[in-house]
Parts: sequence; C-alpha cells; structure tokens
Amino acid sequence: MSAETYNRIRRILFSVSNDPKRGFSAAYDMMEATYRQQLDVHGYIGLMAELRFYQRHGQEYCLTIGGDMGKHADFAGMYRAEPTRFDVTTNLAFKRFEDYEPFMGKGLAYKIALLDHQNFEIVDVLNLAFPRCELCGGHLFPAIVLLGRNYDRHGESLWSNDQVLLEVCGGCEEIIERNRFTHHGLLSVDENFDYGYGLDDDVPAFDRNRDYAVSAYKSFRRKCSDYLMAVGSHRYHVTERDGGGHWAIDFDFMNDAVMGSMPRHVECSHKM
Repeated sequence: MSAETYNRIRRILFSVSNDPKRGFSAAYDMMEATYRQQLDVHGYIGLMAELRFYQRHGQEYCLTIGGDMGKHADFAGMYRAEPTRFDVTTNLAFKRFEDYEPFMGKGLAYKIALLDHQNFEIVDVLNLAFPRCELCGGHLFPAIVLLGRNYDRHGESLWSNDQVLLEVCGGCEEIIERNRFTHHGLLSVDENFDYGYGLDDDVPAFDRNRDYAVSAYKSFRRKCSDYLMAVGSHRYHVTERDGGGHWAIDFDFMNDAVMGSMPRHVECSHKM
C-alpha cells in the first residue's frame, strides 16, 4: 500500500465523518465495505485508530485534522492548555524520538497518542519534546532510579528505600537530580530479584527485572511525571581483576520511543 493510497482514503473518510448528515457511522461503514480491501493490515489499523481518536477525543483535545503529514503529525490541538501536535499509533516500535527531533523547535509540542490495537482506547499519551542540556545541547530524558535499602549509622535497616527522579542527557550523559522520594516496601530491582517476592522461578532474570521495572514505571508515571521514560538501578560494575570498577546507573526499562537516543548505562558517583 502506498502513502498516496492511504492519504486518499484518509481524506475521504474524515470528510465523511465531518459531514453532519453522514458522520462517523457512515465513515466506518465505508471503511469496511469499500476501503479495507485497499489497505494492508497496518494501514487499516492505523486509520481506524485515527478515526477513533478523533471521534472520542476531538472535543477534549480541540483536534483539527492534519493534512498529508505522514509520520510528523496526524492532528493539531490542545493538551493540558498547551498547543500540541498528535501522532496516533498502536505500536510504539514504529515511533522513534529521532524521527521527531528535526521538527522540535520553538513551535508546538509533539505527543504520541498510543492506542490499544484491539479496542482503540487510549493507553498512554507520551511527550516527545524534551528539554535541552545546558552543557551540550542534547536532550534531557526523565528517569527514576530505584535505590537500595536505607540503613542508619549503626547499620540497622530503616525498612525503606529512596527513589531518585532525574534527567539524563542523551549527548554528554550529564545527570541532573530533580526530586527524591522515600517509600517503605518499594525495593530496588536487584533486591526484588534477590528476595524473589511474587516471582516465578521459571522466568529468566532479565524478564523478572524488566517486569518489576515496568510496574514501577507505571506507578511513577502517575505519581510524579507524565514524561518519565526509564527506570534504572544504581550498581557497581567490576572492570578490573582486583575488584576495581565504577558505579553506574543501568536502565532496566526504557520506553521504546527513546530507544537508541537515551543511554542505557551512565557512570555516576557511588553516592546517590
């Protein structure tokens, strides 16, 4: 399926959906009866996602339909009182930060509206207009680091863990701490693995750690930052035979949208 075919069908269906005498039901009927066979699977799901997003959230986000803008933006509108361009998708694997970077200047913000590919409900709205690093001009990506258990000066456990909200530069890998939290029962990724709470022994270690990091990611997205992109751990890396090495933040989970633009491993101080 060519881009010309997709855009032609898109223009027709949105024109029908905006016609007061016909509306969305007529557009969906035309899609199934006439145009579905002209689209491949990805084109059909993508166009249905756009139509559903426009129908369900057109007034909420003050949406206007973009022209033949391809991957740059499907709609323009407002998100939390901020002028925004929306790109609708059901698969983040096709949406990479570097694809949008050339279009991010002082204009409208970019948002990725991630929809479920089965019911086309919104799963997430992701921000792709990240601030710039003052040192090198690279983009700053927000992340949360789950630290190990806290102890008092006598070495006794306080039964709590700290979590650090920070930004990591994709260019010079500068780390900027923005906030710090303390929770009882929210373990580090490694502690959760070592203690084996609620974990299946048949699941590989990498998958265990990632699943735990994803659960923390979802929690902190709601709690402290809609723009959170990664969850990391503070670990010591042995690089010498005598035990020498360095401390670093390893990101156990990273949003697909910034994969390849945000470093997965950043050296840091032994204190966090």
